[in-house]
Amino acid sequence: MVMKKKLLVFHRALAPYRIDLFNELNEAFETDIYFFRKNLRSQNFNMKRIEEQLNFQLKFLTFGYDFRHSGRMIRFGYLKKILHHKPDILICLEFNLITFFSALFTKIILPKTKVYTLCDDSVDVAENCSKIRKTGRILCFLLLDGIVLGNDFAEEWYNKHFPKIKTIVSPIIQKEERIRRIMNEGHSISDKYIDKYHLQGKNILLFVGRLVKVKNLKFLLEVFSQYVSENKNTFLILVGDGEMKTELIRISEKLKIEEYVIFAGRFENEALYAWYRVADYFILPSTSETFGAVVNESLIAGVPVICSNLAGASCMINELNGVTFNPYDQENLLAIFNEKFSTKKNTLSLQDSLMPYTFKERISELITFLNE
Repeated sequence: MVMKKKLLVFHRALAPYRIDLFNELNEAFETDIYFFRKNLRSQNFNMKRIEEQLNFQLKFLTFGYDFRHSGRMIRFGYLKKILHHKPDILICLEFNLITFFSALFTKIILPKTKVYTLCDDSVDVAENCSKIRKTGRILCFLLLDGIVLGNDFAEEWYNKHFPKIKTIVSPIIQKEERIRRIMNEGHSISDKYIDKYHLQGKNILLFVGRLVKVKNLKFLLEVFSQYVSENKNTFLILVGDGEMKTELIRISEKLKIEEYVIFAGRFENEALYAWYRVADYFILPSTSETFGAVVNESLIAGVPVICSNLAGASCMINELNGVTFNPYDQENLLAIFNEKFSTKKNTLSLQDSLMPYTFKERISELITFLNE
């Protein structure tokens, strides 16, 4: 029997779209995972529901400081965990002080241990990050054995600018079987949405995410207002909450499209996934988006995606499952609307997945990479 290698992971917080990644790593290795926050800083998820889906025990290293304005944090105790577990493989997150000191300590104390970091950069983020992050990146590259990137475009960028660092792509995607099972369980919820908002026979454009500036929703409303003026059978549904909600409602009223825009609120689990069954197209208009897990969810549901070309998840879009666009070009997006909404699927049935690859394929590649 082949002994599993010991894997130690430090991560910021556990989000629903990372459940399958950590479960699979726990299956493939003798794994210990420590999270530095008990929930995401940007939004609170139902952690009890998440924990029910895990095959490992949640562990936390929360002692330290959080800098609210920058999102940065300092944690204590992680070096002791490295010494205690003596891992064969260590995975950190991004290019920060925790990653740097973890790598430096490990290379001194456990020189045979391989050290990697997860990096969610899109090309835009990689190119335009702060000087502090750029410095941290250079310092970490002196010590790291490789980086695990979230999308193919970012890997091309890193291979071009840092050809000596070993890379692999492990996109933020989920197990199709698990997500589709939840979507099927929410069939009756989709019916309720249709009845509540009188959406029978309507063309539906869906957005899911935080209502914040980088999601570029003011831009989306302005383009949608031009389209809906000639196409009254179309509705835009915004699923989520955030600091811009009141302003976005005001903008939709000013544009006189409030009857065609639904601010549905924030949902999780079945209540969230039920919205994908309602949609004809999904849109992610962000001006800055490291990846965009919602694109994966939409494609799993068989819903084609209109995706910002600045989002990391745009690497999954091809001629069979959607289209990308410039999130600063209104004419570009309007032309796409005019082309894509010419037909309606006319069914709430779960469509075949539109993902260009499966979770199983990509996680197998990552496990092989780490074992090497």
